[in-house]
Amino acid sequence: GWSCRCPSALAICRAPELAALAMDASASSRGGGGGDGAESASKRRRVEEGGDAEEDPASGDSNDVDDEYFDSYDDLSIHSLMLGDAPRVGAYLAAIRAQRDLIQGRVVLDVGAGSGILSMLAARHGGASRVYAVEAAPGMARIARDLVARNGLADVVHVVEGRVEEITLPEKVDVIVSEWMGFYLVHESMLESVLAARDRWLKPGGLMMPSSARIWAAPVEAEEFRRHVEGLASMHGLDLAPIGEAELVRRCREPQVELVEAGRLLGSPALAIDLGDLATRAVGATREFVADLSFVALRSGRAAGIALWFDVGFGGRVELATSPGAPATHWKQTVVYLGVFAPVEPGEVL
Repeated sequence: GWSCRCPSALAICRAPELAALAMDASASSRGGGGGDGAESASKRRRVEEGGDAEEDPASGDSNDVDDEYFDSYDDLSIHSLMLGDAPRVGAYLAAIRAQRDLIQGRVVLDVGAGSGILSMLAARHGGASRVYAVEAAPGMARIARDLVARNGLADVVHVVEGRVEEITLPEKVDVIVSEWMGFYLVHESMLESVLAARDRWLKPGGLMMPSSARIWAAPVEAEEFRRHVEGLASMHGLDLAPIGEAELVRRCREPQVELVEAGRLLGSPALAIDLGDLATRAVGATREFVADLSFVALRSGRAAGIALWFDVGFGGRVELATSPGAPATHWKQTVVYLGVFAPVEPGEVL
């Protein structure tokens, strides 16, 4: 078995065998900034075009980290990146339309509203009577107000600047909508802010959007990278192996955000974490996850790491999936490199 221990960044044990995968995915609450916002781990997305998922925002001085985190949401390029994510925006629009009967004439809270896109969709396509768009980044809150007014929705959508844990609303709400997901779902810890908002402001029996979330895992190969690393040992008669080794160590140091083609999977995906019903998930219950996983190799190859991805459900038939082979999103997939390229054979249990 591969022991997976999920606090907001992955720690990898470099081992000579395909043995241990240590996953830390804590969620110390970052406050509600950036549902339309960006990624670090509730969304400083330094990895817009691939690369390392950012350092755990739970480390270091919490006030400094929070300030840096919320400041990052003032970067319009981040919002442009996510607004251009058609599967992301389309899933929320489909969910709002599908559950219009639960939204029309009711009050909605958008946690981490960013540009206000979800708030405006809830107003225009869901028929909400009032929407409170909570956004912690001051610059983004100002832009959201301008966009709301530009679209003639200022009478319905009210932008509230501040952290959702600290703001006060004039009433309870019927619906909470938020795009809180980070790389491999929990590399941001914004979910805790959403759950805290639920306990403070959602009416009994109210609607959570999304309402469920799961993390999936599968062993993957990285043949192009392997050939690059191994080729450096003999390049035009020169031994440059230390450079390849250093790059392998770098990739092992942090989870890598990259597009994983379905053909790289060496085994069937396994359900690593099921968060269940987010309407009842306890605050604090997402700070640590533990999962013991095993995989059966479907073909021969060289296992280089574990790929992680997620899906979220909105009730009914609407789902947003970020799996290999699904339409690409800005989350891509996350690969935890093991530091080896271990040969595996069909039927072998990993």
